[in-house]
Amino acid sequence: MTKSSRVPLFLTGLVLMSQAFALPSPVRDAATGAWAQGFSLQLPSLYVLFAPFCGVAVRLSLLSYHQAIVFLIYLTMILLFGLGLRRAGFGLLLFMFFLVWVSLIPHPMSYLVAQDPDVLLIDFHSHSAVSHDGRKSFSAASNMLWHREQGYDASFITDHNRIESSQRAKTISRDEWRETGYRSLEGEEISLFRTHLVTLGVHERIDNRPYDSDAKKIPVFITDMHKKGVPVIASIPEYWWYHWDGSSLGTVADFIRWGIDGFEIINSAPKALDFPPAYRRHIVDLCRQHNLPMTGISDNHGWGYATAAWNAMRLSGWRQMDPDKLETAVLFALKIKRFEAVQVLERARYNPENLPELLAAPFADAFLYWRSLQPREAVSWVIWIWIMAFLYSFACRKKRNPNEKRH
Repeated sequence: MTKSSRVPLFLTGLVLMSQAFALPSPVRDAATGAWAQGFSLQLPSLYVLFAPFCGVAVRLSLLSYHQAIVFLIYLTMILLFGLGLRRAGFGLLLFMFFLVWVSLIPHPMSYLVAQDPDVLLIDFHSHSAVSHDGRKSFSAASNMLWHREQGYDASFITDHNRIESSQRAKTISRDEWRETGYRSLEGEEISLFRTHLVTLGVHERIDNRPYDSDAKKIPVFITDMHKKGVPVIASIPEYWWYHWDGSSLGTVADFIRWGIDGFEIINSAPKALDFPPAYRRHIVDLCRQHNLPMTGISDNHGWGYATAAWNAMRLSGWRQMDPDKLETAVLFALKIKRFEAVQVLERARYNPENLPELLAAPFADAFLYWRSLQPREAVSWVIWIWIMAFLYSFACRKKRNPNEKRH
């Protein structure tokens, strides 16, 4: 064994060892924390070919805001101590370019599949270019394509105080659903005073302005929506930031008293992913106690290309439903089945409970990723390890012998 082959051999063994410790499932039940059975992540061929890059991209896009800060601190320290100031700067620059690719450029994604044909994978909250904070190139069609590539069978587009994209996507979906198998549904996210509320099945724009000046108007809004038969879901992170216990703006218990129809318990946006697990458990207990549905959302605005959550709904015959019938069926199930209507699925990721766990998060999440490698991914990793080892060895040889010529 040559000295130069020791590291790639060690890494090869480490990657292959992951197959003996595979995760029971790629997703957990977000309400219970138990591994959810009956679901698998499918890997497109291009994803497998570039597995190290695509896989790391997914893990980075699943980091919460504070987890990302900790990761960057560790990465900077490793590069500084391992490579020195000059090379560390170059390494960080390369990493920034990689982040740009992760955030802005579409790349191959793994997608969730339900084994049960009666299970619908759905997203209850997403955006497009017409939202004030949406990516300007993220059209209704782009939103639909992104959801299809994540494995969703349907999604509500819920732009901030706008419905043009949800209407446009529904129109496209009416023509294409038999071909694509995907349906886009209509909704709207209403921005009120330090409060965001998601309304589903909205076919006419809801004007937020009469309710936006005072938190006391939140229950008025909920009541008015119920008169129209529109369900209202409390959105995170706003109810966490501004309406937790003791808030003068109204607490989550007040939301229930006001007639809220459900709560989001996981949001894929980085700041919302910091929602403390203990708080999530509290919301789950409240929903169970008051028989309210829960949702997990992508909250995709066109930035980043991986979701942290899917929603599984058992709807017999949904595959034969057009977008309008499916929307009606979904809303009916939320109303009738309530707490049992939705199983919120969370991609296998690490959720720290305290500061020590946050500091350990990069290592714990890397361990989860290692365990999540599928056989084809592991093979791809091994191939790339040896490609990189060969290129490094070749570069070192050229540096030692700059005048070496090829024969």
